[in-house]
Amino acid sequence: MNNFPLLSFLGITHKSGNLIFGMDNIKKYILKKRIKLILTAKDISENSYKKIKKYSQSKIEILPLEITKEEIKNALGKFSAIIAVKDDNFANKIKSFINPHTNINTLPKGMMI
Repeated sequence: MNNFPLLSFLGITHKSGNLIFGMDNIKKYILKKRIKLILTAKDISENSYKKIKKYSQSKIEILPLEITKEEIKNALGKFSAIIAVKDDNFANKIKSFINPHTNINTLPKGMMI
């Protein structure tokens, strides 16, 4: 899978201020109910995955990425296995990169990506 479009869009999302990196920061935003999507690197530790799954309480979608922590660091400048998205529109667009079969035209009326 070519990850360049996904990494490029994550860069745009990061510049817009809608990405959060790291377990502690993400936990704070989960408590504030401001997280729309959680992304995990493919080389995340089992312990970290269990923790983030516990904190999300199955209310926030967790999607595994086919990219490593090193690739995230190279693209975004942050070394992290867990990334959270704060905005619904950015989250939906990222989902469409991960699952290309998602049809943007089936989104609720008024929802833009």
